[in-house]
Amino acid sequence: MLVIPAYAKLNLALEVVARRADGWHDIDTLIVPIDWHDLVGVEFVDDAGVDGSPALAITESTSRRRDDAVHAPAPNDNLAARAAALITGAVPERPMRIRVWLDKRIPVAAGLGGGSADAAATLRAGAQLLARHGVDVDGVDLLAAARKLGSDVPALLETHTVRATGRGEHISRMAMRTLYCAVVFVAPSFTRDVYAAVLPEECRDTGRMERLTAMLAAELPPDDILMGSALEPAAFRINTELADGAGRLRSALPDVRWHMTGSGGGFFAMARDPAHATALAGAARTAGFVARACRTVHGWG
Repeated sequence: MLVIPAYAKLNLALEVVARRADGWHDIDTLIVPIDWHDLVGVEFVDDAGVDGSPALAITESTSRRRDDAVHAPAPNDNLAARAAALITGAVPERPMRIRVWLDKRIPVAAGLGGGSADAAATLRAGAQLLARHGVDVDGVDLLAAARKLGSDVPALLETHTVRATGRGEHISRMAMRTLYCAVVFVAPSFTRDVYAAVLPEECRDTGRMERLTAMLAAELPPDDILMGSALEPAAFRINTELADGAGRLRSALPDVRWHMTGSGGGFFAMARDPAHATALAGAARTAGFVARACRTVHGWG
């Protein structure tokens, strides 16, 4: 079995640029992978299902204690399962049984991209295993598969900082120095509901993305004023648990600027160094939250 990490992500900043005629939204966001990660294991078995179609098994590891915020969706709802089906579909002439093992560590419904990260890691690991079977899947095909799975999956296919536009499927890679932060899970938040609650006047391009990307490209510390998610007002309007929890977090650590990531559930605060990140995460845990000190990562571990 090939086991690789599936890194969570932060949206350092997210703008909702416009609502499209098809009901989706155009966004502009800066996505960084962080070292809070699940583990994804993939293996092939030359054993087709009863009807000749590829079979799938998703198993959640129970080898470690978890916070209540962490659990794996049912296989039918799991993006990793859909990614596995795409991988097996790459060799229709040779039905294979694919087994995917997940060790879930990233909180779900947190805006941290856990499900998308699992799917991206499944695609990457599956492609590596196919190569061992003499089947090459090029980067273009892998990216096309990622786009079928969801807006965040293409950005997480490789562990690099990216700027994502459109629905999130159009990505451009950025070089950036390592950043340190504390990441906190506040309450579950659901992407579809949050986007549905966005008001027309909240769809706009403020220009902060250009300023933030310029700062990061110059290896300057990111400006807190430029960070955060434009989805926060919509998320708070429909989710009092999230709004109240964020209020408690900000009241407990009033000298820290906490930013919502993506459509929420999770919040982050930038830190000067690893020790500062550890202190912030510890203070958040003392206040009753699931929290972790994190750093950005570059390249697959």
